Amino acid sequence: MSSLDIAGQFSAFDALRDGVFLIDSNGLVVAVNEAGTEMVGLERMRLVGTPIQKYFPDCESVLQSGDGDVVELNGRRADGGAMLVEGRSTETADGGRTCSILVLRDRRTRVALEEKLVWAAFNDPATRLPNLLGFCSHLGQRLQTGDFAGGGREMVVAISLGRLGFFAGTLGEATRARIVREAGDRLGRLDAVLEVALLDDSTLGVIAALGQDEDAIDEFIGALRTCVEVSYSPSENAARIVPHFGISRITDLQLDPEDIVRKARFALNSSMQKAQGSVEIYRDETHRAAVENLVVEHDLRRAISERPEEFWLAYQPKVDCDTGELVGFEALLRWNHPKRGKVPPNEFFPVARQAGIASDLTDIVLERLVSQLKEWRDAGLRTVPVAFNIAADDVREGRLVPMLDRMLREADLPPSILECELTETSIVADVTAAKKIFEKLVAMGLTTAVDDFGTGYSSLVHLTDLPINVVKIDKSFVQTMDTSTGSKAIIQAIIAMTSAMGSVSIAEGVETHAQLREIRDHGCRLVQGYLFDPPLTPDAAADRLAEKRPYAARLQPDMALLV
Repeated sequence: MSSLDIAGQFSAFDALRDGVFLIDSNGLVVAVNEAGTEMVGLERMRLVGTPIQKYFPDCESVLQSGDGDVVELNGRRADGGAMLVEGRSTETADGGRTCSILVLRDRRTRVALEEKLVWAAFNDPATRLPNLLGFCSHLGQRLQTGDFAGGGREMVVAISLGRLGFFAGTLGEATRARIVREAGDRLGRLDAVLEVALLDDSTLGVIAALGQDEDAIDEFIGALRTCVEVSYSPSENAARIVPHFGISRITDLQLDPEDIVRKARFALNSSMQKAQGSVEIYRDETHRAAVENLVVEHDLRRAISERPEEFWLAYQPKVDCDTGELVGFEALLRWNHPKRGKVPPNEFFPVARQAGIASDLTDIVLERLVSQLKEWRDAGLRTVPVAFNIAADDVREGRLVPMLDRMLREADLPPSILECELTETSIVADVTAAKKIFEKLVAMGLTTAVDDFGTGYSSLVHLTDLPINVVKIDKSFVQTMDTSTGSKAIIQAIIAMTSAMGSVSIAEGVETHAQLREIRDHGCRLVQGYLFDPPLTPDAAADRLAEKRPYAARLQPDMALLV
């Protein structure tokens, strides 16, 4: 295509947003597209035939390079206004005539786009608040410029906005953004607050500087709570945000900002494991414990999937405190770690619950328990009910009942040989689900029990509505009833309530004859505890089953000394 052909068809370039100029060997404009006329500020007819250097004095280097790199140029519009463009040229020939196609782009547009991209990288578009990256950047600037005095007066606070995800899911993303934006505005007006940011969809971050007063943190958290813990009323439905708080005090000005924020978010995660509205200050020992829990979780998962033989069951006897007869067991899971040895249940059970693998441990318990009961029956030993504990996950997942039914049928064991225990705390967490699974278990023929009763703050109305056969009195009350009138009163109330419900009460943690005597005086006839036996190995439990009244001698102090 010749230069004349290009000029004649130059209107095809009008679709481009870049300015396109056809320049002859003398540096005159032969043709220009519409974007080029807008860039220079002249009509096409007035622009054609004028020197391109009139508008872009430094364009000679671009024209001479031909097919070179993009070059940034300063220019001046026809009205005298300054321009900043970037461009490159391509040579074309028509016989002995050489022309260049010069393509220019308004640099201001690119700069504006870059600024928008940079802003979006450091801010949340919906709320206009700095995001996590922007928050860390601002914090880093303050650390570098010496804005902080150190010594823990300055801090980063991570604030979880409670049910914000619920609002987003039910009322829409615009509502969520508005709630966050309004909370951020209120926080930003506090004197102690230096920065406010949105760390994730439902977590705000605050940089604050407080005074030397020891009560300053409590007062400040109260002010933060006032800003965030507000009622929001869409239409007629009131909704409330109840926040959690995690605090990282800035004691070392050499720390990376990301590390400071990480500590605040770690403290926030710890506070979210507690009651609503809780506050947690980051401590190294808490972090070390969390790291240790991760190790325990890793080893637990490995043991469950690859080495289930590391787990075994111990059996805590249940005793009739009038006759000394063995009336049942409680199956307790134990873990023999290949390197750590025996891991206490209070170290691995909470980790399993938090990691969501407690139901996997329940599966192991039931497999071992049903197998052991079948072995004892086949050996001709008498059968007594054996209790097992289930976790809150077992209640929610709904697979426990069919699994139990299958196991019992395969082992040809009656359901009455099992007693299912659920802690009061787990019942309170989801009363409806607990009732449903208890009703199914009772229909199967199992006994149901509430474990650790008195610690979960449940309503008696809830308990009377559940099909409960056994109520277990938590050992914390049993072991303090000789020094606490409150514990004694709670025990008396539990025993009376259980009797009125037509259920049976069992006292846990009986370790002395004084405790046994008082429990018996209050009308409780079944007990378990170290006064009679610690949790037994399967072989030791079998020995107890072979005896008629294995604990009769331990009921009286004088006789117990001889045992």
